[in-house]
Amino acid sequence: MRIIVTGAAGNLGSKLRAHLEAADWCEAITGIDVVPFTTGPKTTAVVADLSDAADSRWREPVAAADGIVHYASANPAPTSTWDESAKSFDMTANLLENAGGGTRPCRFVFASSNHAMGGYKDAPIPGDGKLRMQTPQMSGTRYFTPDGYRWGSAYGATKMLGERECIARANATDGRITAVATRIGWCQAGANQAVTLTGGGGGDVGETDRTAQAVNLKWFRNMWLSDPDHLRLMEAALRAGTDTWPGPAVVVNGMSNNTGMAWDLEEAARWIGYEPHDDVWADLKAAGKV
Repeated sequence: MRIIVTGAAGNLGSKLRAHLEAADWCEAITGIDVVPFTTGPKTTAVVADLSDAADSRWREPVAAADGIVHYASANPAPTSTWDESAKSFDMTANLLENAGGGTRPCRFVFASSNHAMGGYKDAPIPGDGKLRMQTPQMSGTRYFTPDGYRWGSAYGATKMLGERECIARANATDGRITAVATRIGWCQAGANQAVTLTGGGGGDVGETDRTAQAVNLKWFRNMWLSDPDHLRLMEAALRAGTDTWPGPAVVVNGMSNNTGMAWDLEEAARWIGYEPHDDVWADLKAAGKV
């Protein structure tokens, strides 16, 4: 496969590029970012602005790609403003419009986020206690900083709408574009160890209420996606057949196999063959942290 990786200079993009460099099923990689970055032997670097629909620097390789993994955003954090989030949505729409050049089949893997369902951190989870593709969406996660609670509403809404755009575009092309939106969990930069997860979602815990502390810490720990499982998720999303899918696009959770979490992984196993190996609670127990 000839693969596009957007946000190629970032945390997730860099990790995936290194994996694809060693994958015999990947023929070539085009990394796209707004900043220069170091490449491997398979990778071509393209510095371009995906929010500019007329920028031929990214349009030409996107039209020729067999698969696209879209991580890029104007601000890849829940602190994203509405303006930044709107620009991020423009990137997703532009890529989907140009994927496959309008004639070729293309697999589009959208890096959605747990924040697309983050409202359930502080609200009852419906049904049998699992979050799935068909669970009513509740975007934006409330999290604590030293300045008080913040709510990633703009960031979460953009991810939610990106998922829907993937589904709409796949349907509009009669399955020429097939899409997998992956609700990625917490995959920290660097070593990404279970023991460094906090109850503040990456910031200071800050919360003084002990009950709320426990709720927050459990929620954020259960979102963990280890580096090896992240790579398993993306490879599965790129290579899976569509025979078991309910349509030309699916939405799956992208967490590690964390015991007792609300994020359902059965759909990801059935639709794309995702088999995570790691468990945040096993790692924390081995480190003497629980």
